[in-house]
Amino acid sequence: MYTKLSNVKLKSGEDMEIGVVLAPDQEHSEAIVKVLHHKGEPWLTHVNKALDGTITDLETRFYIGKLNGQVVANIMTVEYNHTGILGHVFTIPEQRRKHICTLIMEQQMNDFKRRGGVLLLGTGFDSAPYWIYHSFGFRSVLENSGFMRFSTDDNFEEKHFTYGKVKAVDVQWKHWPLMAVLMSVKETEILKSVSSGLYGIVNFEGGFLNFMKRLEDGNIKAKVLESESGAVVGCITLEQDHRWAGKTYILDMFMHKNFIVNYDDLINSMELPEGKIQCFIMANSPDEKINALKKSGFEQEALLKNQFFWDNKRFDVCLFSKFVVA
Repeated sequence: MYTKLSNVKLKSGEDMEIGVVLAPDQEHSEAIVKVLHHKGEPWLTHVNKALDGTITDLETRFYIGKLNGQVVANIMTVEYNHTGILGHVFTIPEQRRKHICTLIMEQQMNDFKRRGGVLLLGTGFDSAPYWIYHSFGFRSVLENSGFMRFSTDDNFEEKHFTYGKVKAVDVQWKHWPLMAVLMSVKETEILKSVSSGLYGIVNFEGGFLNFMKRLEDGNIKAKVLESESGAVVGCITLEQDHRWAGKTYILDMFMHKNFIVNYDDLINSMELPEGKIQCFIMANSPDEKINALKKSGFEQEALLKNQFFWDNKRFDVCLFSKFVVA
């Protein structure tokens, strides 16, 4: 569905129409994909599935500029439950240096503010785009980082991660921005996933697309823990460790600190296959996580001293394992 937002005058004197396409949309599909074809995979999988209506649980918006009816620029947002990611900011080469994307972003940000919430994006720190985003209210999530955040509510995180009832569910497309927000906060463990190489605060914009590809191909199993407010507050994954012959698997799980009492719910949601299951956790992990593993039959097999280096520190890791017999 296309909605016209405004008409603007460019530096060149040309008149440009700005509008937003809320997927699915057949009329603008070909033009949008043409503008974004350079993105390649896995990005275009989402773009095509959103436009053709395959993805139904995630709000995907394409804010576009039209010159003489031709789509010449785009800014995309994906949103769910007042969480979002901004990306695919692009103007076709022959129409650059006219401030087209800045004009589109003015409309896009005004539109997002009406809905309210938090938006995440990734760019090069201290680059020209960084300062354009900064002018619209985005700020670095980490010092000297191009991972940026905008929020209409200074207390968004406190409200979003308020404790409440939880349920474990399969990962869906709507979880893209929700998982991205969870990955972006300090209130989660540093070691998030050994199998996916996720440590500390993570920009999960592209990571989620690769994650979904692995899920769809059957190479990984995953569940997320949803709170009653609609936040994703925890994640658990199971993936075969192909470094070893036979059935050896890596179980990864992490949780927002407000919900660590629900580690039992998270681990009980994952059906374990026959074989050896290994779970690497930080040695200073909360007791709730350790106890949940033990109650599920895991035993500590090793203490790995100074196993990984992060933020100028080395950390010890405990290896818990369990043999599952059919």
